[in-house]
Amino acid sequence: VSHELRTPVSVIRANAETLLDGALEDPGSARIFVEAMLRNAVRLSTLISDLLHIARIEAGKYPLDPTRISVAEAGRVAIQSVAELAQNKKTTVVSTIPPDLSIKADTNAVQHVLVNLLENAIKYTPEGGSVVLTGIDRGPFARVLVKDNGPGIAPKHRKRVFERFYRVDPGR
Repeated sequence: VSHELRTPVSVIRANAETLLDGALEDPGSARIFVEAMLRNAVRLSTLISDLLHIARIEAGKYPLDPTRISVAEAGRVAIQSVAELAQNKKTTVVSTIPPDLSIKADTNAVQHVLVNLLENAIKYTPEGGSVVLTGIDRGPFARVLVKDNGPGIAPKHRKRVFERFYRVDPGR
């Protein structure tokens, strides 16, 4: 977590120092540095928000409002949320969730989970790849699958995938 928080702070700080040291006088360079600062400020804000969500969930204080929701609609919103990321990686993201598939769940929580899954799929899918969001009716439940053409997770790491803050060595 400290690494994830320090990285955007370091970029923001280095770019601010560079601007103050003279890059502010060069409009082309200044814009590049300010854009990088903005991207990292957004990243930092997202990280902090995620940490607050985790703290609320663990404390049993995360408000849930379960209602009957369309899984296809939740998928559509999630795909919209990652559209820019997918476009930047030239990755196609599609949903094959049946339009009539519904579950009783909290809309925001389901969308948050789907966005996280899609972001990871896009992140680890090679440029020009594809990601498919699928839903299967399981009676009172639904099974949602995200399929991509990335490298996947090695079998020895799969049992730890839901472990808090666990990451496979990025060099692999």
